[in-house]
Amino acid sequence: MNLFKRVRFEYGITAMYLVIGGLWILFSDLLLELTISDDKKIHNFQTYKGWFYVVITGIIFFFFIKRHLEKLRETEKRAKESDRLKSAFLENISHEIRTPMNGILGFSELLKTQNLTGEQKSEYIDIIGKSSERMLLLINDLVAISRLETGEIKVFYSRIDLNNLLDTLLSGFEHQAKEKGIELCITQRPKNNNCEIYADKEMLTAILSHLLNNSIKFTSKGGVTIGAEIDGSYAHFFVKDSGIGIPKEKLTHIFDRFVQADNVVKMAYEGLGIGLSIAKAYVEIMFGRIWVISSEGEGSKFEFEIPVNKPVNYN
Repeated sequence: MNLFKRVRFEYGITAMYLVIGGLWILFSDLLLELTISDDKKIHNFQTYKGWFYVVITGIIFFFFIKRHLEKLRETEKRAKESDRLKSAFLENISHEIRTPMNGILGFSELLKTQNLTGEQKSEYIDIIGKSSERMLLLINDLVAISRLETGEIKVFYSRIDLNNLLDTLLSGFEHQAKEKGIELCITQRPKNNNCEIYADKEMLTAILSHLLNNSIKFTSKGGVTIGAEIDGSYAHFFVKDSGIGIPKEKLTHIFDRFVQADNVVKMAYEGLGIGLSIAKAYVEIMFGRIWVISSEGEGSKFEFEIPVNKPVNYN
């Protein structure tokens, strides 16, 4: 069967037709000679035999070709969807790159203007810095997607203090939350005597950063909370927000690449729609799982868990 799959379709179906036809002629003629001695009856049966062969092979090849065409249509459908997503992705990339670049170039030119006050210079430099940070995040996401696509991602396990990690993330995202006028806090911590795990620190930080960035981005009032706990052989993490929530029909696709919760809302927010897919990929690379609980208009809670120790059979 595997050999047949490697043969081109037109060659395979021709070979099948010839083999079936040859075997049918050989064995049916032999059977007639052994069971019937009347030449007239043999002649009549030869006619029936021919029609029987035509009908049976017609039915067989109908379903065989039908199945092959269904696979081709499904492949074509997936290819078109992939092309559509890639086109939308490239279009979005051009917009995302152009926005921070315009900020960097525009305000760099303004800094050359004479008679600027110290306050104006500070404001322009701050805008250039934020635009540069946004550009760096974009590039990091593109590099991550590229590595995931080519399978070049490797896990580097090290000891991680989860309380220190939570504090670092909190301080890193506090400014972003304050700018939106929402609260950001840690509501659950591991116990101090049980707060270390072995994982890839860069990946774990990226997972939580993507979840925090996503929650802050889609939350305009209320707040975002983050927490972690160690339960047996797994470390459990969550990021909860009071944002726009996710429609029920979108939940199964929210971790798909280039997807945001609502395409209409999407245009009002920055991002390529790949952060959650990167987070999911990183979680699964570390032998964990990720899920989301959400209702439209009622916020979302993203949760994931990973083993606390390096897998025994991992090289």
